[in-house]
Formats: sequence, structure tokens, C-alpha cells
Amino acid sequence: MRDVSKLKFIGESFCSQYQSQAKFYIDEAHTSGLRHLVVVYENGDPDFLTGIPAGWADENVQDLIFWPMKNPNSPYPAWEVPARAYGSPTLYA
Repeated sequence: MRDVSKLKFIGESFCSQYQSQAKFYIDEAHTSGLRHLVVVYENGDPDFLTGIPAGWADENVQDLIFWPMKNPNSPYPAWEVPARAYGSPTLYA
């Protein structure tokens, strides 16, 4: 499990796609220079990291995380869709 002691905790939620509790953090000091969303799954699945667009506040990230999915049968949670379905290195609404 990742050391999250230097990351900013922004919330947690149950992820139905992976049947796991997910904890959300923001890495303000990622080596790329871009803030990153870090998701730690408690069931042992690998952590998920993705870039946060420069103009986004923490609230924008939280809105995306907790916004209900249009398709509840999606194979990916909302925060993973840009990367997994579209190959995007950053989140988008």
C-alpha cells in the first residue's frame, strides 16, 4: 500500500466496480509538476493515479468523484473513465 502521509485526503467512497472502499488523495508535489489524484483501493487492487487539470480546484475533483454515473453498469468508476476508456492522462468532466 502507498505511503499517503504526505498526500491531501479528500474523501472516501465505496467503489461498486471493484467491490472495495476507495480513499482519495491529492498529490500536490507529483514529479510531473501536475497535481495528481491518487486512489487507494482497500481490497488490494493497484492504486490509481491520474493528472488533475491545472484549472481545477479540489472541489472540481470531488464533484467528479461523487457525481452519479450515467451508466451504473460502467466497468470503470467515474475517476477512471478518462484514462481507461479514452487514454487521457488527466481527468475531465
